[in-house]
Amino acid sequence: MYNRVYIGLDAHTRNCVLGTIDAAANVVSVHDFPTSETGLIRHVKALPATFKYLALEESSLAGWIAGVLAPHVTELIVCDPDQNAWISRGGNKDDVRDSLKLARLLRLEELKPVYHTHDPHRVDFKIVAQQYLSITNEMVALKNQIKSKYYQGGVLRISGSLVYRKTHRRSYLNQVGSEAMKKVILNFYDQLDCMVRIRENTLSLMQETGKKYNEIEQFQRIPGIGVVGAHVFSAFIQTPHRFATKQQLWKYCQLGVRVRQSGGKNLSGECLDRSGVGALKAISYQCWMSSLRTREPNEISMFYHASMKRTQDRTRARLNTQRKILATLWTIWKNNVDYSPNLFYPPSDSAKKAKQ
Repeated sequence: MYNRVYIGLDAHTRNCVLGTIDAAANVVSVHDFPTSETGLIRHVKALPATFKYLALEESSLAGWIAGVLAPHVTELIVCDPDQNAWISRGGNKDDVRDSLKLARLLRLEELKPVYHTHDPHRVDFKIVAQQYLSITNEMVALKNQIKSKYYQGGVLRISGSLVYRKTHRRSYLNQVGSEAMKKVILNFYDQLDCMVRIRENTLSLMQETGKKYNEIEQFQRIPGIGVVGAHVFSAFIQTPHRFATKQQLWKYCQLGVRVRQSGGKNLSGECLDRSGVGALKAISYQCWMSSLRTREPNEISMFYHASMKRTQDRTRARLNTQRKILATLWTIWKNNVDYSPNLFYPPSDSAKKAKQ
């Protein structure tokens, strides 16, 4: 009987490999078995140890496996595979070696956890939001293909989004000389109409699923944060308490700064860390853009112009504003407070005195 063991699980749809080591890094056992809920539970429960620490890499199976095994281990970590270079870039590589390497990294506390919620409704909410973003990206790609086909057919003057509207399609199609090309474009239009319908249904489902989350209403009070942005932010963040600091939030939203140094010297200039969720970065960018299009100044545009005056750099001012947008969303959610413009950009002391 061992006091504690460290378990690395290399999971696939057909089979799993469970590699276990003890506190001294000695191999306890290696088990290869078909992937199933009963198989996972049986092999983990059979390990002769008082404390069981298990790690597996993030994948499409990770959420399900974590839910199955969490009640049967002392601690379970779903880790980021991009951080495990020892496993992914190893010279000799197979499932047994990978599971034991994962167990050793777990013992050394060298794994970077990936957050997984145990709330099934939150899981469903994120899945719906992911589908909405996926179908939106596919629509953008399809629209680019439609324009490309027109260019191939010699139609070069295409005005904005009119080419996609049903009322203007015929006028563009009449300019195409090839009948085969016309039929190809018509097929693309049919596909686009189907995707528009699916996106509308997914948006309705996302709004219906998000009704129970009060923070979404508060998010939409911020200028530039619409229905989609508010729902997507709530769906992907899941809980504000997963981040101890706003810097961690910014990194998750691809707005953290990456610095590489060696020997006290910078290996490269400062740049944004690309790890994280690009959709959240896009929400902050769209919010910033929308705030600049309003006739009257708002708290976001005033913050941006103040940052611009301070930094004398448009890019830095924009990034400062994007980070402020995300931090404000996070703060009102974490503290459970109502949004007010003063929370984003408090009026200056001179402005306060003028009002008095």
